[in-house]
Amino acid sequence: MAARGRGSAMGVLINNDAELDMLIEPSEIEDAVAITLTVEGVTRPVEVSVSFVDDEEMRGLNRTWREIDAPTDVLSFECDSPFDEDIPDDESIELGDVILAPGVIAAQAADFGTTPAEECRLMLVHGLLHLLGYDHLDDEEAAAMEAREEAILRELACHRGDDPDAVRIGPTTRHHGDE
Repeated sequence: MAARGRGSAMGVLINNDAELDMLIEPSEIEDAVAITLTVEGVTRPVEVSVSFVDDEEMRGLNRTWREIDAPTDVLSFECDSPFDEDIPDDESIELGDVILAPGVIAAQAADFGTTPAEECRLMLVHGLLHLLGYDHLDDEEAAAMEAREEAILRELACHRGDDPDAVRIGPTTRHHGDE
């Protein structure tokens, strides 16, 4: 299944070849991308890919790219920066790929006191922020990234008509095995 984002400034390609439960609707994925880009001040045309893979495929990707032989919830693969001044402002850029493992996400949701849908939203925003240059290599970066995640998730809640004060996030920046 593939979907294209709304509007001319954004293209979202959603891949779910294994026909997995994506935990949230494609329209919400598109909204999450659009709101994240807006909140982060991205004004240029952007293309982004969001893929859903099973645990075994995610394990293989994590082993190949991070040398961790275990499945993880989200991986991000950055392409172009929307803030690169060497690329003309009106030129569309490929932001990158966010890979989500809904099986891992759903399984960890209970540990973090969230629903699978809430955890999926968080992991999607987390992956998008990585594409925009955020990281969590130290406590200061982690705190900044978590604050951005929470602000964006609150915006998404408002957009859905939900209570933004009900937004809660788990420890997104403390990846298992990243010691």
